[in-house]
Formats: sequence, C-alpha cells, structure tokens
Amino acid sequence: MRYIRRLVCLLAVLLLALAGAQAECKVIPAEEAEPFAEDAPLLEMYVCPLMGADCMVLVQGEHAMLVDMGKANDLSTIRSVLDSLGLTHFEYAFNTHPHTDHLGSMVELAKAYSFDRFVTGFDETFHEPSAIQRSTIKALKEMGMEIVRMGDGDVFTLGDAQLTVIQQLKISGANKQSMMLMVEFGDCRMLLGADVTGQAQDVIASTHDDLRADVLKYPHHGLNKLTSAFLEAVNPSYGVFTHGSLDSSAAQQVLDSIDAFYSFATWGTIHLATDGHEWHVEQPMDEEKAAYAEYYWKRKNAGH
Repeated sequence: MRYIRRLVCLLAVLLLALAGAQAECKVIPAEEAEPFAEDAPLLEMYVCPLMGADCMVLVQGEHAMLVDMGKANDLSTIRSVLDSLGLTHFEYAFNTHPHTDHLGSMVELAKAYSFDRFVTGFDETFHEPSAIQRSTIKALKEMGMEIVRMGDGDVFTLGDAQLTVIQQLKISGANKQSMMLMVEFGDCRMLLGADVTGQAQDVIASTHDDLRADVLKYPHHGLNKLTSAFLEAVNPSYGVFTHGSLDSSAAQQVLDSIDAFYSFATWGTIHLATDGHEWHVEQPMDEEKAAYAEYYWKRKNAGH
C-alpha cells in the first residue's frame, strides 16, 4: 500500500513537471511590450501585404526562407518586402500547395534571388484547376534548383528554429492536402495553416497529438470557419489573415469566441518576432490604412 502511495506521488510530481515545461508564450502588441534584450536571438516572420494570397518570410539569425510565393501579379509587392529586409538568399522556398495564389511568383523570384531548394508536398505531375505544379517544377529544374519532396512528420531546421510538416492525405484536393507547418522556437509555437479546410482539419486534429500554437496563420485566408475540433486543438492567442477584413467575418467570429486578437495582411506587412519566451506583433500602416483600421475596430467593438 505504501509503495502504491509513493508511486501515485511520483506520478503527480511528474505531471506537474511536464505541465510546467509547457511554458506559456504570450503574444503582445509590440508597442505594449518591453523590447527584447539587445543580444537575444530572435525568430521573425514577415507576412507580405497580399489580398487572398500567401507569402511569408521566416528569418532566424542569418537563415531565411519563404513559405509560399503569392500570385504572379504579387511579385513587385513581395520583392519590395524582401528588398526592405536586405535579403538575397533563402535556404528554402517551402510551397504548401501548388495553387496560383501560393506559387504564382516562384519562378520570377528564383530569377531574382538565390534559393538552395524548393520544397513541395505534391508529385511533380500533380494537376487540378489553378494548380501550376508541372510548369513551375520544370522551370526550376531548368534553373538547376534542387527539388525536395516532404510530407507529414518531416522535421527540418532554420537556424535554431524547428519546423515540422503536418499534412493529411485521406481527403483529396490540393487545399485539403496542403502542408501545414508547425514552427517552434524556445517555448513559442506558430502554426502556418496553409489552405486546409473543413473535414481535413478534423482529420489532422484526430491524428496529431499536439497542435497547440500561440500564433495561427489562419487557413485559406480566413474564408472559412475552423472546425470546433481543430480550434480546440490549436487554441491560438493571435491569428493572421492573409486577406482583408470584409470577406473573413465568419472566421473573425471564430477567433473572437476564444478572445484571440488578429491582424489582416492587406493593412500592411505584419511583423512577428519571438525570443522563445514571448511574441511581439507589429503592423506599420500608411495614414489611409491606419484610418480605415481605426474605423473598422470602432465599428466592430461597438457590435456592428
């Protein structure tokens, strides 16, 4: 009996230790936060100001990568962001899925910048409406770029950040099979949700043990609601919409229901940074966008 009591006590201590190991990583608007220590290594993400398209830049120290490459007509906007950061070389061009709004600028970007490898989760011959896998892979191969195939559970690093691919293949379709990316740096976690929608979210929630994330790049530009199982599993404090405020009202209500705050990429480049203990978020805007943002939030907070 005494042995059983000791075993129960040891188990309780172990559970408390594990709970303490999952430290809370807060997400704070940069203007409300204490600056990071000057010598603190940071993981940063820049969300390009696109409408209904994805292109995000991850930077950790001297290491950089792209996650998706927007539409073809987004090239000048993407280049403006990359040039403002002084970036010329990327270790990865990680494409979540080969639709034109996630891959459209890749070939032209490869002509202007240096990339070590292109990462895809789809066969080189994949085809469906609005997919440009074949033509893109053909062009990149002609440039001599390495093509890498990844899938669910694959892990790689960007400097000191760890990235894990999350992908389901039970339900067909490029959006539903697009590769999510869990990004971890210290105690902080960010889930880049690609375009995974509906039932595919439930499959992922039921087959992956730990989807919790402080930051969520909302799937499919915020055009669809999250499923309840997926929302419960991720439970973010902050969300990013790679879209505007008008077409994502249902998705906004989902995040409102858990008191998460969020930003819209169309209002200006979103900058997130973490030292592994907390996230700082900022979004510089021009006067016109700032005025609209203030008007929007006043209306929303007033219940309109």
